[in-house]
Amino acid sequence: MDRTPNRFANSPRISLALACAAAIAIAGAPSASGQVRGKSPDRGVYQPPKLESVAVEEIPSRRDNGAEQTFATKEAESQQSEPPSALQTVGHEEVVLVAPHTNIIGSGAVHHDTPAFYEESSDFGDFPSPMHYDGGCDGNCGGGCDRGCDGGCGASGCDSMGCGGCSNGSICFSRDQWFGGIELRMMFRNGDRLPALITTGPSTDLATAGRLDQATTSILAGGDKEYTDASFGGLVTLGTWLDDSQCRSLVLRGWAASEDSFGFDSDQNRNSVLARPFNNSAVTPSEPSTIVVAFPTAASGSVHVAGSSNVYGGDISVRQFWYGNYGGTVDLLYGYQYMRMNEDLNVSSTSLSLDGSFGPAGSVISIGDSIDAINDFHGGQLGIASNYREGCWSFRTLTKVGFGSLRRTAKRSGSTVTQSGADVFNDPNGLLVRSTNAGTQTDHTFGWVPELDLSLGWHRFPHFDVTLGYHIIAMTDALRVSGALDPNLASNLSDPLVGGSNPSAGLSFDTFYVQGVHLGLQYVY
Repeated sequence: MDRTPNRFANSPRISLALACAAAIAIAGAPSASGQVRGKSPDRGVYQPPKLESVAVEEIPSRRDNGAEQTFATKEAESQQSEPPSALQTVGHEEVVLVAPHTNIIGSGAVHHDTPAFYEESSDFGDFPSPMHYDGGCDGNCGGGCDRGCDGGCGASGCDSMGCGGCSNGSICFSRDQWFGGIELRMMFRNGDRLPALITTGPSTDLATAGRLDQATTSILAGGDKEYTDASFGGLVTLGTWLDDSQCRSLVLRGWAASEDSFGFDSDQNRNSVLARPFNNSAVTPSEPSTIVVAFPTAASGSVHVAGSSNVYGGDISVRQFWYGNYGGTVDLLYGYQYMRMNEDLNVSSTSLSLDGSFGPAGSVISIGDSIDAINDFHGGQLGIASNYREGCWSFRTLTKVGFGSLRRTAKRSGSTVTQSGADVFNDPNGLLVRSTNAGTQTDHTFGWVPELDLSLGWHRFPHFDVTLGYHIIAMTDALRVSGALDPNLASNLSDPLVGGSNPSAGLSFDTFYVQGVHLGLQYVY
């Protein structure tokens, strides 16, 4: 057995010695803890960055009183006088919107006179609030602006109903500045009381048949108000704004009523007795009398009565905004007005003599009378137009009066044609119109034409209102048909003339008016 000692037998002792030497070497070396990231916090000394000074340029703004506000140039400096905090102060904005403006005169659509602007406040100091100006404001309007503002708003500025002041800009005729409407009207005239024109009675006495002083006499035509039936008519309105502020407009209107007519026809087959009454002024005192048209065994004949009334007019006016508040506006208007009213009456009779009581047997007598009363008014006008809108509903009024020259013309003619065999005789005299009052008579006077219109509107369609209302217009001192007749229905049939000069040529006058309801469609803007 080899007893040579193993060289690795003492290896545990050697390993222990090497470990101790390494520990001593490490303990003597410098510490490297600064190169190793520890667990202790190292962010408590963080400092915020410094802000550089920035210049803010001046921006004009408006105060409530309309004055111009200037924000001075400031330097935004960061301050570190207070220790840093986990909660930082932040700015805030208070948004103030301009109240929406409703176009009262128009469609009711909501819009802003200018885009909404904002006012800003911050805890960091005063900064210019953002402003927006469009072409309609020059910064001189108090508290708001009007469209096309030229500094005329005044201290009140604009309210929700319109401008507090109006533009004095030039007149413009833009396509989108036009408006108008059309109305269908049912109209009623106040009528004209005519004298008795055709009568009838018992066939017992030819001398008293149809006379107005007889209790048995009945009036067939006349003796009551005529021209009172309903007639349809219409109104057309066309207008344009004269400025962008919609404070001044030009309005053209035209209206008319359809003809109102009445008539009466009869003959001996429907009424055995027909007569035309009058007061005979050939005797003194005058007494009731008649021209007999039909009477049994004495005469056969027929009568015809026809009358008509026409009225129409128009005006052109400038309407100027005067006041607006609480959902409504009031405009003053001035301009030119025209109105025409004419009435006519035709009465005729044809009689065939049967027994010679009224001329040779077989002779035919035709008597006719024609009266025309014409009124033409030309003048100026002044008035007030108002409008109130609440949601989809609106209420409009028009109150105005025309004043100026009224021309009145009476045209009267009469005729009597007698045919006996082959002979025909013409006489330029009738019963109601004879040489004493025949012809054309004209005079001029100062007249008035007042007008009132009330209208309720419903915004049923986009840009259109359906309207329902009442309207009345009058003409003072107008000539009517009755005013062109002898007031006593007197006539002197003597030839040559003996007694009173009747019918008289005098004229009398009365107030004419037409009123009614209307249904329409109004284009709003």
